[in-house]
This record gives sequence, structure tokens and C-alpha cells, in this order.
Amino acid sequence: MNLDDVLRRIKPDNQEYEKANSAINTLMKLLDGLSAEVHGSFRKDTWLKGDTDIDVFVFFDRSLGVDWLKRDAIRILMERLSSLNPKMSYAEHPYLRVEVNGINFDVVPAFKIRWGEKPLTAVDRTSLHTDFVNSHLSDYQKDQVRLLKKFMKGIGVYGAEIKTRGFSGYVAELLIAYYGNFESVVSESSKWKHPVRIELAKCFREFKEPLIIVDPVDPDRNAASAVSLRSLATFVLACNEFMKNPSDNFFFPEQETYSVVKGDILAFEILTKDVSHDILWGQIWRSVTRIKNKLKEAGFEVIDITATESDGNLYILTQLACKNIPEYYLHVGPFYFDKDGVNKFISVNEQVWINEQGRLCTIKKRKVTDAEAIIVSNIKVNGMIGIRKVDGISAWMSPFLRKRPTWLK
Repeated sequence: MNLDDVLRRIKPDNQEYEKANSAINTLMKLLDGLSAEVHGSFRKDTWLKGDTDIDVFVFFDRSLGVDWLKRDAIRILMERLSSLNPKMSYAEHPYLRVEVNGINFDVVPAFKIRWGEKPLTAVDRTSLHTDFVNSHLSDYQKDQVRLLKKFMKGIGVYGAEIKTRGFSGYVAELLIAYYGNFESVVSESSKWKHPVRIELAKCFREFKEPLIIVDPVDPDRNAASAVSLRSLATFVLACNEFMKNPSDNFFFPEQETYSVVKGDILAFEILTKDVSHDILWGQIWRSVTRIKNKLKEAGFEVIDITATESDGNLYILTQLACKNIPEYYLHVGPFYFDKDGVNKFISVNEQVWINEQGRLCTIKKRKVTDAEAIIVSNIKVNGMIGIRKVDGISAWMSPFLRKRPTWLK
């Protein structure tokens, strides 16, 4: 495997740059008179071929305040971009999505800050992030960022949004700034054991996340706070495997269909109003955690559970040893010498006996024996208008059913 060959496949060509710049010029004319700037991976030149979503930030005076930004800045931008049929989306505060000549733009209102100033919103740091990357990474290193991003995408850990809980593009850039190039990142990351702490600026603050990368433009912030332990562990395992067996499959994973079912699979589609899914994922993951806990409390053996999105539809997938369990089960109580425990146990249970280990036992009746009822009653998402059970096995379920990543040979 040759990394130069991978880079040639993922680096945008001149035609893509020209198309993107033409779309930017069209958008900027509509924002004339406002303090609008291109940021994100396009401005830093770390974007990937075919991934031409562009971030445009419109900066306002911080004296106007956050409430004004959420209300009036959005109104101003909606009016300016009305000819493009803007769609509202949400992160910490609302922003707009528009399309120009096949190029998608996120148009984000923000406050302009200088180095050392405290941001009023999370996105206020963006211009400082751009300045840091452009002043600390060479053109060669920006190509190394592309390799790292594509590697992270290939193993499924790229993206800091709540849906993925993985590595942001900025974190990939910081890792290259710290280690120098893609191969060094892979080599050093293969040795990681959480908590991992990387300091590109001096910081005395303690963080609780599994991966800590001190933000050089705001040393009190962990730039990698979104990275879950699962994403970190997946990345470390993939780095180890890549060092043993370098392969294009890490960058361009095989799309294998897998339909072997072990245990019982229960899949439910979450039907919602016409709202951005971005704002729902926090509630979806809380529902997943709640379902898992309730199933275990009820006596079900949960093999795996996750949430996913396919073709714009939201799903919760649960894999159980068995979706139906017996109505009655053995309940083991206190030891014979635990006087208080024994008295209470005898008083509340009809059938009582002592087992070979000297413990009192009884037979209990379960309140619920069907897992479906527990799952459905614990899916709680704002804007949800219904839940639909998915019958049969579909191709999009393959990664969940297969378990073993295609890059893990």
C-alpha cells in the first residue's frame, strides 16, 4: 500500500477548487456589507475530495449579546439568503444551510474575538482555529491531515457531533501539528491508554474525558472533549492493525453485506417531525442507555445496542440473547444466618427453600417478558410522532450484525 496513491484519490483537484470558489463568490455577494469569512477545512485547505461542504461565518459585534445573535442575526441572514431557500439547523445556536451550484454551505453567525478573549459562543473560536492551523501546518502537513481524516472516516470515528462522538477535523489537525505526519500519529496513537493528554499549550486544568488535547487558542478547553471512549479505543485498535498490516481498506472500507443473525434482533424506526436530526441525537443516545438499563433490570441478556441513521431515517437496534424470557425465575435471597434478611424474605415470599449454598430461595414472577414493550416505552425523543417496528434484515444493518470491522483482518 502506498500513501501517495491514497492521497491522490482523496485530494481535491483544480476543477473542485474552481467550482467551490465560484460558489463562494456567489454567496459572498449576497452577504456584501456583512463581516463574512470562509473558515473550516476549506479555508485551512485540509478538505477531502468530494466533501465540499463549506463553512461561512458572519461576525457581529460581541456587545450585541448572545440573545441578539440567536434571534436577530439569524433573521438578517435569512433575509439576505432568501433567494437560496435557506434551511435552519441547530448546534449551540441556530445557523443556516444553503446550496449554491451544488455546493453546500453552513452559514454561521458568530462574534469576532481576539487571542486571549473569552468566547461568548463555542463557534467564536473558529477564526482563531483557522489562524493557528494556517500558521503552524505546512502544505505537506495539510496533506497529512487529509490522510488522517480519511483514515478516521474509514474506521467510523470521524465527526465530533453527538451522533458520532468522534474526532473533529480540528482534532485531526492538532494531532498532525503535534506529531508531524500521518505515520507518526498512527505509530504514537497505537501506544495510547486512556486518559491520554496532549498539550499544545500549557494547561493546569484537569479534564475527565478519555482523550485530552489542550486547545492552543483556549488552554482551558479540551478540543477532544467529544471523543468517546469507544471512539478512542477503536482508533487505537485501528492504528495497531494498520501498523501490522497497512491496507487501503482502512481508508476505503469494503461495503460487505452481512445477514447472519445471532440471537434476536429488534429494530425500531423513530418517526419524527420535519426537524434537524442534529438536535435529536443527544436524546436518542439517552434513550439507548435507558433501554439497555431497563432490559437488564428486567432480566434480558443484552448483547449489543446502538442507534444509527440510514437514508435520512433514524433507528435503534437491539441484539438480545432472546427477545422473550420465561414468566418465572429463580430469586436467590439471604444466607440462613442473616436473621433480619431471612425474616423479611420469609414474610414477603410464599414459596421458600434453602439451596445447597445455605441461601434462601423463591420463585418470582416477571412483570414483563417481551423486550419489545420495554424498548418502545423507553424511546423518548422530542418531536417524535411514532415508532415503527422494522421487520426482516436490511443491508444497512450489516455493520451491527457483523460486529467485526472490515479493516480488522
